[in-house]
Amino acid sequence: MSGRIASFPRVIVLSAAVFVVLCLLYTTSNLSEGSRAGGRLNENIEHSTGKEAHKRPSIRDAFQILYDAIRLPVGSPSFTDPSGNTFTTSGDGPWWNERLHSEILIVDIDTRVPEGANELWNQSRMNWETLSEGDGGMISASQMNHFLYAQIHGYDYKFFNARELVGLHNTWVKPHVLLDLLPDYKFVVFIDADATWQHLEVPLEWMFNRWGITPETSIAMPLDVRMGEATPEKLEANTGLIVAQALNYTYELLTAWKDCPDELRYPGCGRWREEWAHEQRAFSQYIRHDFNPNKTNIIEIPCDDAMGFPGIADSGFIADNCTGQFVRHHTIAKGMTKRSTEVAMLQSMTDLLRKELMENSETYLYKEAEEEDDSPILDDYM
Repeated sequence: MSGRIASFPRVIVLSAAVFVVLCLLYTTSNLSEGSRAGGRLNENIEHSTGKEAHKRPSIRDAFQILYDAIRLPVGSPSFTDPSGNTFTTSGDGPWWNERLHSEILIVDIDTRVPEGANELWNQSRMNWETLSEGDGGMISASQMNHFLYAQIHGYDYKFFNARELVGLHNTWVKPHVLLDLLPDYKFVVFIDADATWQHLEVPLEWMFNRWGITPETSIAMPLDVRMGEATPEKLEANTGLIVAQALNYTYELLTAWKDCPDELRYPGCGRWREEWAHEQRAFSQYIRHDFNPNKTNIIEIPCDDAMGFPGIADSGFIADNCTGQFVRHHTIAKGMTKRSTEVAMLQSMTDLLRKELMENSETYLYKEAEEEDDSPILDDYM
């Protein structure tokens, strides 16, 4: 990459944002539908054995309550981002009109655990300002983004710390872990350690409607960027985002993908055991050609929606300017994962705070009246 994105006073802004969130989470519990225009959170007081006790919501519930104020409805035909870009859903849908809540699992799958000094799973307090941009810091930041997104929309979340595989690159853990987790959910959504959800208020169900993920779709992945000037006959799928739906056909697909390197069904697939791009190349070269009879069993998500990041084309060797409109994937600039996490969090806090301020400006905004001119008129003394 040519140059780093300019930063701003992270500590001040993040501290203020976190303070506001904590105040809202721990001193409030319910959005009052009948309250004044700001939709303020009301206390939910539970009477028990003659004593008034403040009933706190769980953090999961509190995040859902808080973000109800800006959450995009699942059935909305369009979404406009902070830059004014409007995105629409597929004209053939919608297929999803209700929130699926805990029927969706968002999962991080990794053989690495960020538990070193100043990392997410370390027992000591984590200092965001000094969080590194190396692997431990990257995974810490992205998992916080993934977890927050899941909490906001009521999805389940898991970090699956997978064991290393013998004779296979570690990224091959994806198909076998998806097979293990899928029976307990309607959808399992894997997102990579260098990828972030960029619009926290936009639910997955809306994105499913945009991408054409139907009740018959088994797998969805974004198309990858092209590297250099070579134009492949068909763009490769990128496994940094995998949407898997619990269908019988999906289990057959995942099993074939997991077993691909054994070469019992796909001679030559063993090449991708440890050679890049591993399970990704195996899926693109073999699986997607055998398991898409209806052309909707496997959905190819547009590259600009779920690959890359702003500035990726400046690298000089990426041919496609895919900017990750909904999912940023920092394949060649993993240190930017922390920055994208910040942007997503602070943009949502900006929207929440402005919504309260603007809808209740008569409470928060005081404009001083123009000062009247009390100077004497000269004619009175003539």
